[in-house]
Amino acid sequence: MWIFDLAALAAAFCVALSNLIAPNAIQHFGPVVFNCWRLAAALVALALLTTIRGSWTLISPLELLALVTSSLIGIVIGDSAVYAAMYRLGPRRTAVLYATNAPFAAVLGFLVLGEKLPASKVIGIALVVVGVWIAIAYRETEPTAPWEEVRGGLGPGIAFGLTGGFSAALAALITRPIMAAGVDPIAAASVRAAVALVGLVVVARARASGSEGAVSAHMLSRAALSGLLGMAVGMTLVLFARSMRPTGVVTTLASTTPVLLLPLVWLVGRKRPAPQAWLGAALAVAGVAALSGVFV
Repeated sequence: MWIFDLAALAAAFCVALSNLIAPNAIQHFGPVVFNCWRLAAALVALALLTTIRGSWTLISPLELLALVTSSLIGIVIGDSAVYAAMYRLGPRRTAVLYATNAPFAAVLGFLVLGEKLPASKVIGIALVVVGVWIAIAYRETEPTAPWEEVRGGLGPGIAFGLTGGFSAALAALITRPIMAAGVDPIAAASVRAAVALVGLVVVARARASGSEGAVSAHMLSRAALSGLLGMAVGMTLVLFARSMRPTGVVTTLASTTPVLLLPLVWLVGRKRPAPQAWLGAALAVAGVAALSGVFV
């Protein structure tokens, strides 16, 4: 089973790299248009792999409906909200905010499915909330990297980040049963990427969301690489891990992105993250682990 745990951890690392690459392209294109470009790149890779493997026929109509629904909620709404948050708060704070998908999933399970909230889950929710608060409240006292600057106030960024976490929780609840039933992870990721791309193009046209900057090879390559890492590789690895491992274990390992981002930010920005940044990220991940039942 270790290979599935490693896949979930590798997904977190891919998402961390994707988040580090994304900010400049998000600021250049705007969140919606950026998401369209990254999805287009991911879709080409995923569809090609699915076709080569001949796994399209393994998806039933009901499974297709579930994938479409999860894509609209998790990618069109959720990812767009995440990138809007990243535009305003930077990748580190956004990654910690995104960890709220685990508390949201626990609360949804309680409200919708009648699942109990034992003490471990209440503690987990508290840890994530405190971790998010530390990550958001802490401000650098020295000049920092451009992608760490707060733009447009904390309020809108926090709202977008929480929306992304909530949407991810809903999408995960929808995809878990069909992945456990044996749907091919790459085919599932292809369907989700295709549906999301169509949805985002419709949204962009309806809102007249044009690029904030001209299309250039450099920015397109950033958006494409972000999509290949975060969507094509990352999402496929998560779905692969979810097919054989408990949701709690996969969620916890895949949620280590905030911690993995810190050494990457240190490496790229040449500035060591402060202890508060490490503490906030660590508390958020510990909270996810408690919520997922890893400590039980």
